[in-house]
This record gives sequence, structure tokens and C-alpha cells, in this order.
Amino acid sequence: MIKEIDGKLLKALFKKATEGLMKHRDEINALNVFPVPDGDTGSNMLSTMMEGCKYLDRLDKESIGNVLKAMKDGTLMGARGNSGVILSQILRGFAEGAPKNAKVLTVPDFVKMLKKAREVAYSAVMKPVEGTMLTVIRFLDERSDEAMEFESFDLLFDWMVNVADEAVRISPTLLDKLREAGVVDAGAKGLYYLFQGMKTVLSGDLEANLEEIASVPAEELPEMAYEELTFQYCTEYIIRVKEGEASKHYVDVVDYLNLIGDSVVVVTQDDLLKIHVHTNNPGKVLEELLKKGELVKAKIDNMKLQHEHIVTEAKERKKIGIVAVSPGDGISKIMRSLGVDQIVRGGQTMNPSTYDIKKAIEKTNAYNIFVFPNNPNIILAAQQAAQDFDEINVIVIPTNTPQECLAALINYDPEANPEEIKEIFEETVKEVIPISITKAVRNSKIGKSKIKKGEYLIFANKDLMAHSFDIKKALDMVLKEVKVEDKEVISIFTGKNFPEEDLEKIKELIAENYDHLEMEVYEGGQPHYPFLISIE
Repeated sequence: MIKEIDGKLLKALFKKATEGLMKHRDEINALNVFPVPDGDTGSNMLSTMMEGCKYLDRLDKESIGNVLKAMKDGTLMGARGNSGVILSQILRGFAEGAPKNAKVLTVPDFVKMLKKAREVAYSAVMKPVEGTMLTVIRFLDERSDEAMEFESFDLLFDWMVNVADEAVRISPTLLDKLREAGVVDAGAKGLYYLFQGMKTVLSGDLEANLEEIASVPAEELPEMAYEELTFQYCTEYIIRVKEGEASKHYVDVVDYLNLIGDSVVVVTQDDLLKIHVHTNNPGKVLEELLKKGELVKAKIDNMKLQHEHIVTEAKERKKIGIVAVSPGDGISKIMRSLGVDQIVRGGQTMNPSTYDIKKAIEKTNAYNIFVFPNNPNIILAAQQAAQDFDEINVIVIPTNTPQECLAALINYDPEANPEEIKEIFEETVKEVIPISITKAVRNSKIGKSKIKKGEYLIFANKDLMAHSFDIKKALDMVLKEVKVEDKEVISIFTGKNFPEEDLEKIKELIAENYDHLEMEVYEGGQPHYPFLISIE
């Protein structure tokens, strides 16, 4: 029986916990609530623990304090997605609850550390949701009196695994989404496997095999290299036309800009026509636009010089910088063209870590930096990364989709002050209607609706609005529901290997029923979602 744990044994506990999670990663990933291919809780929790293990491996001295600090710091930097961030906060509380300068931990010490883990984890989440991994740590805290008198860690870990298992089993009774989908909570199950992994140490199994994680998943691509420039000048103009004629000029202007450049964005609002294009002939663009009206504002940047500036890492710091998470190459190119300084690859099934976002912020040489997470599972990691900076002002715009980010960037004015920019971004995000289309990867039930494998699922914002094997019918239902009568532009971003016939059906629907919307199609390159749609 083991009655005390020293630093060496504590390190083994964390490593075996990570191994236990690794063995069940795919099972945890499969426990996604919605029947869409976004099950990444197991991968996110594992990436979080793996970063902690990297910090453990760097230790020269394996004292209790050093081991706990390594896990606290490492998991914070490695935290991916909501599950990873919450797990990192559980471990932070666990570390902060340890007795100061302890050479060994006793069972009562360990129980008190679990109580502190509950306190910190719940305080880190603005709206704690029961039926999740939070419930597991709450159960352990509320029933801690049962464990305070245990004589050995063998008894304690048996108890921890049993309590965690109970919390996992009842999670569907606490969260309607789980009950409707017929699954237990993925994060709670992950915490159960962590404790189960720890328990194996007590039988003398101290060596953890963590080599399986060495290969990087296909979607976690390296940071994009800056592409060779076909067009040298990033050109932006605002033209005032006769009242009510901005929309009339829209198609002609888009067609002309596509002939003379790329990365075309055209926005009409009242009597203003705002354009963005990459071209080698900004003068010709202006000549064409002056046929429509008068120049209000002009901005031309030499991207070749900007590229050289980036490569040489010039010291001069600018006023405003932007970091954005992007799920695909096409979307990344558009974001760069709209002023994004650093792209972080991420999205469904590939949530970047807190460290990834922090690194991108550090590379953005600016006094004020806006961060667009563009996925609900990445917002917490972005907010955690932002807290690490004192000398620069990091502002997280809590976007749930890339579409919200792109809409905000169209209205970006780098000459405005940070407060004005923040207000513009937040107001724009409220106005845009982001729609995401994917396919169900399994049968499921949501509310009273039975979802069948292979059906199209259409989300507006974060809500599932329609499902059908007929994409045209389902999208029509959604567009009617979200009320697009007063909107002007619909932008479609195609994903990897999107079905051409589905795109044609979407085009037909817009032409037949929503011809007041100007339609633009862009190559997005995002995985899992054949179509992302933005309506403004």
C-alpha cells in the first residue's frame, strides 16, 4: 500500500494519466453531441496533457513543487478547445491546493488539492454547465469527507475512479443535449480515463508510452509560408455614388476587378461603394471607379515591401494588429488580404492551443492586437492567451465562425483608435448571419428530430436550423427562418472536396427565391463543412 507520494511518483501519475487518455482518445472523440464530424474532445485533452508532459521532461529536480508547476504551466500553454482549457484549470487548482514546500503528499493533501481544483475550475468558466467534466470534479469535492480517512492512495484512487464513473453515467440526466443524442459527456469520460491511468501507477507500472502522439494529424498543418505575389498592390477605395445606385454598380465593379486582380471584396452601403482588390494597376481601378462616382478614401499598400518587412522582422511596432484562426487556405488568403497579420490554423477537430495563439500574438508587432478565435471551442484558449500580456493591449472578439470575422474585417479601419475598432467589430458580428452546412456522420436524435446519417445539417450561428437529404430544401427553410429580406450580399465559401452539384443547387435557390441577394463564391478550403455562408 502506498501512503505517501513524492515528486518522482507524482510525475509518473501525470504521465500514466496521459497514457490512459491516449488509449481512449478515439472513443472520447466519438462522443460528440451533434452528429457532425467535430469530435475533438479526446484530442484536445490529450494535446493539453502532452504539453504538460513536455514540461515534466525538462525538469532537473523532481520535487513536488516543480512537478506541479510544470503541469500547471505546461497544460495552460497546451490547452486546446474548451475541454483543454477547463482541464488546464482543474490542474491549476490542483497545483495551487498543494501544501507549500511539501516533500511528499498524503491522502488528505491530495483530497484538499481536489477541492481546490473544483474551486478554480468553476471560477474560470463564466457559465458552468453540469453534466460535463466540471460535474466529475464537483462530485469528488462534495464527497471528499468519504476519502479523508483513507489510509492509502490505493483506496483513494479506487474511490476517485468510482466517483468519476458515477458522474459520467449520470451526465445525460444533467444535460438535455447528451440525453437526446444518447451519449455520455466526452470531457467527463476523459477525466475518468485520466484517473484510471493514474491508478495503474499504484500497481508498480511507472513507465508511460507516449510515443503514439508523435505523428501530427493531417489537418494540423504547419504555418503557411507567405505566397509568391502575383499582384503587388493591395488596393482599397471608397466611392460615393448617387443615392440608391451603389447596389446597381455592384456586378459591373466585381466583374471588372476580377479581370484586373484577385482577392476581390466589394461592399455596398447606402451611397457608398467600398472595394478591395490585389492588382498591379491600382490607377486603372481608380479610373474605372471614378466613372461611377467620387473618391472618398484611398489606401494602396505595396505587398512586396510588406513581405520584405515581415521577413526582416522590422522592429517598428504599429498601432493595430490582428490575429485570426482560419480553417482553410482560401479563407486564410482572404483574411490576409483584409489586414490579418498572423493566421493560426484551426477550426473543427483542429483547435489550436493557448500556446499557438500566444505565439501568433507575440509575432504580431503591434501595441493593440485583436484576436478572432472563429470557433466556440477556441474562445477560451484565446482569452487565456490574452491574459499573458501586460505591455500590449490584446482584445479578443469572441467570434464563433470565420464568416463573422470576415464580415468584421471588411469594416476594419487601421487608422481608427482601438475602442472604435472594437465597437465596429462587435457591431458587425451582431449583424452578419453565418450559416454552416455539413453532413451527419451518424444517426442521432436532437430534441424531437431524428437525424439520419448522410443528411445535410444546416446551422445558423451555433443553432441547428434544418436537416434533410435535400440541400436546397433545407437551406431554403433556414433562409426563410433567419429573415434575409433586408440583407444585400450572400458569400459562399466552398470547402475541401465540396460537391459541385450541391453548389449549383444553392445557386439555383438564390436565383429563384432570393434574387435580391448579390451572390459571391470563394474558395474556402475548410475541412468537414462543404459550405460556409455569410449573409450581410
